[in-house]
Amino acid sequence: MPYSTPAFVHYGDWNEATRNEPSQKWFEKIVHEIFDAHKWDTPYSELYTDDMELLKPDGSTIRGGKEAWAAVAQLYGPFTTQWTQPFYMVVTETDYGWEMIGQAWIFGNLPGDPVKEEQKVKDSSGKEWDVGMAGGFRFQYRKVDGAKHGDMLLQMVQIMTDTGPLLMRMMGRKLLKPSDLGI
Repeated sequence: MPYSTPAFVHYGDWNEATRNEPSQKWFEKIVHEIFDAHKWDTPYSELYTDDMELLKPDGSTIRGGKEAWAAVAQLYGPFTTQWTQPFYMVVTETDYGWEMIGQAWIFGNLPGDPVKEEQKVKDSSGKEWDVGMAGGFRFQYRKVDGAKHGDMLLQMVQIMTDTGPLLMRMMGRKLLKPSDLGI
């Protein structure tokens, strides 16, 4: 059943306005200090609920916080460094906490030597990266009193992005073979 609710709508990167919205203040910190920093040894329970649900870019669904965190680490593990830069978000308050639908760039660098035809991509600050992938994301943040990084955890993440350019770049650098992709 559709219903109307006030929404926080933002265009651009995180800034003072997003830091006044509770879920995005929390999420910016988590993304940059844990996710972008590749702190994959962080216990899942500091970020995800036990009943967490992850929809991966390939359409498969992972259930369970521990399993979802391992899957996210595997998805972004090929990057030696990365940076997340949102450019659009809509956040609504819900009975469990907040929901956000947004778009972001994931910039990353890869191991190995670039092939001759590779071109760098730039983030909004002008920093160059091996690859930049734009994607759509949906997150549900559950209010959880006493959670380690603030009073919330992620209970659902949906990632909609085209990983084809990343895979092609990895194949060019001989980090993947076509057979690794079932080709």
